[in-house]
Formats: sequence, structure tokens, C-alpha cells
Amino acid sequence: MVMRNDDGRLTDVRPMLLGDLAVAMGGDAVHPHALMQLDFKDDIRGLSAGHRQRFHASLESCADRFILSGDDPAGLLSLGTGLSGLQIGYDPCRDDTLTTLQRTGAFEAFARDAVRAVPFAAYVYLEYPIILAGLNAGVNVVSIFQSAGMKVDAYTLNADHHRIDEALNRLVQADVDQITTDEPLVLENLLARVIRQRR
Repeated sequence: MVMRNDDGRLTDVRPMLLGDLAVAMGGDAVHPHALMQLDFKDDIRGLSAGHRQRFHASLESCADRFILSGDDPAGLLSLGTGLSGLQIGYDPCRDDTLTTLQRTGAFEAFARDAVRAVPFAAYVYLEYPIILAGLNAGVNVVSIFQSAGMKVDAYTLNADHHRIDEALNRLVQADVDQITTDEPLVLENLLARVIRQRR
């Protein structure tokens, strides 16, 4: 099994499977505080007993290096049970979440409902426009999650987004714990500039 290029042609590169990733994350070359997010996009309930056994077998020796995230609280908890040190991340955002919150203004209720749904989560993943819209409405949803002991990841901010400097500055001001981007080196430079300007 090998991967394809963007044009569809076969390469000689094998895809990295979960077992390969677990071995790499458990190695000495990885920073001791590094964490890998496993963002589960499919229906966890559709996993067979064999799938679950292989998942556990892959991570049992290095589960503390991983965050298992998704939008199904019960499924995440059931799949992660028994893996010592594995952290859970929750994404409460749906396709219509931003437009619904802009219409209703129920930012605080949105955050508190998410906390109640997954009190065991270590991380919450929020579309960054939701955080900005909440600030516009006078509600810092980041602080609500953090007061419940969760770290907040704002996703996905890239350099070509509208008014990137302003967005980045407001996310820093809201005190997000981390930002997901497709351009980490570019965003690192932008973030350094924002921090210098705030001093």
C-alpha cells in the first residue's frame, strides 16, 4: 500500500498507520511534552471489537502522548477507557453553530452546555470565528471552558484569512491555549509580531 500525489500518481511512500505513529511518538526523538491529536471523524459506534482492540494495542504503551478528539462524548469515552494517560478533546462546533449563535446570542449557554456534555475533556476545539463572535457579543467563551479545567484550541487560522493580524491579536487577548493552523511557521512569525506590539 502506497500513497498518491495530488495528481493521482502512485508514489513509493507508505501511509503512516496508527501503529507507526505510536512508535514514532514513543521514541526519544520526540519532545517530552509533545502531544498528538487523533481527531476521530467517523462514527465511533461503528468500530468493531477488533478495531477497538487494535486501537488499544497500538496506544497502550504511549497513550499519554495522545489526545483523542471528536464530537461524540460517549463514543470518545468508551474508546479511550483503559488507556492510561490518554486525554480527551471535544469539538462542539457544527456547520451551523456560528450562524445560530450570531442569531441567538447564546454564546454562554453554548459553552456551558458543552462543558456539561464532556466534563472529562482536557481540551475543547473551537472554530476561531465563534470565539471572535462571542467577544463581539461581550462573552469570552474561552474563559468559560478554562474555568472548567479545559484548554482551548482555536482552529483553523491561516495567513490568508481576512484581517489576520486583528484576529490573531483578539485570540491572544482571549487567552486561547493554542491555535491550529496549516501554516505554523508563518503564524509563528505573525504571533511574535502581535506579542511584540502588545508589550
